[in-house]
Amino acid sequence: MKRKKQWEQALEAFPADAVAEKIESTARVLEGMNYEPVLLLKTPGFLRMGKRALCDEIGRVVDLLPEQMLAAGFGLGANYEEWKARHIQLLLYHYGLLCRLRDDEPAAWDTIYELYEDD
Repeated sequence: MKRKKQWEQALEAFPADAVAEKIESTARVLEGMNYEPVLLLKTPGFLRMGKRALCDEIGRVVDLLPEQMLAAGFGLGANYEEWKARHIQLLLYHYGLLCRLRDDEPAAWDTIYELYEDD
């Protein structure tokens, strides 16, 4: 319950969605750099997600059944709730970075360039 409240607060703190053109152009630049955020579960369309889609994705993850976690590659007897929580934390982190990139924040782009550009 405590985590759920933290996630809700994090979601509320995110800015309103950028305009569709900015979301798309940012996603294309990131794809051109082969940017792939480190997440524990497959999250198709992440680079183009808005706030509503992120909320839906978190709900999907929370509702995953043990069989689905096994099918996603998690071991039998793993603490699925803990893995789900870690994945959601990663989603929130990377979405926050994505929002900053869409807003053309130089420090956010520096983070990406540091990780993905050749020296």
